[in-house]
Amino acid sequence: MRAGLVVAACAATLGVAAPVHGAAGFGDVAEGRFYSAAVQWMVDEELTLETTTGCFLPEQPASRAEVAVFLHRFAGAPEGGAEPFRDVNPDDLYAEAVAWLYEAKITLGTGPETFSPHRPVTRAEFATFLHRFAGEPDGVLTPFSDVGLGSWFSEPVAWMFATGITKGTSTVTFSPYRSVTRAEVATMLYRFQGAPAVELDANGVCGNHPRPSTLLAEAESFVLLNGLRTSRGLAELERDPLMDAYARNWSREMHDRAGVQHSAGPYGENVAWWSLSEAAPELVALRLHSLWLGSDSHYANMTDDGFSSVGIGFWNGPGGWYVTQVFSAS
Repeated sequence: MRAGLVVAACAATLGVAAPVHGAAGFGDVAEGRFYSAAVQWMVDEELTLETTTGCFLPEQPASRAEVAVFLHRFAGAPEGGAEPFRDVNPDDLYAEAVAWLYEAKITLGTGPETFSPHRPVTRAEFATFLHRFAGEPDGVLTPFSDVGLGSWFSEPVAWMFATGITKGTSTVTFSPYRSVTRAEVATMLYRFQGAPAVELDANGVCGNHPRPSTLLAEAESFVLLNGLRTSRGLAELERDPLMDAYARNWSREMHDRAGVQHSAGPYGENVAWWSLSEAAPELVALRLHSLWLGSDSHYANMTDDGFSSVGIGFWNGPGGWYVTQVFSAS
């Protein structure tokens, strides 16, 4: 890859270090969490496999491609037919799962020709997928004030509540428009299966946790971003751990693809690449921030008064530094 820098745009607290050893063979799945047994069950049933990095990434938003694969494997990996999606290639790891999902009418895609495999799945969408997978059984009323009668997801959520698949995000909220995490997907599938007993494998080391240099670059980028906003009389943004995880995942995805492109996620988004992988993290943060200042679209995202939250994810590898900032109003 030639030396250079590429940027693109469209309209907290640092993460806690992963434990040295965790459950289910994953270094970032600690024992005693609400999802520990669920992830172990998924490993036992080969719905998800140990990765070369030893990470499950429980707090990361689940993408549509990941949910398709989980459900496909849960169904026994049946063959799928043809699907119309131009953003799903036949050699993609999730292609067969998406084809089955479409043929089974669990999803019709995000458009006539798009599946949006990398877009996060909301809790309402996952409830709908699982409800269709189960044959659309009847539900009852829920205690959730944010699930209105007659909404497109009210019956799926009511069914999930009645069967104990979900308890909501509080006693009175389901948070339908919040991204569903990988831990939550594992837990809901596990409860749907009846929460069978498992024996935890307490060995695992996660090698995919952000390195100190990466966290330092993210922290510096956050300082520069809020410094810009306060100099313009705007409220500071708060870092959102789920959005951080999403941004980091997309930055690594860009690195693995060796190209800068947008994730098609639900956020305002700035992405960038700098080929100098050996550059100091503070310099990378400052360099990209300075370039974004000179771009109308990037600047608009960074100074949008409607945004209140930000996720920042840097990834540094042999191909250079890849960076994602995602912005949200909530």
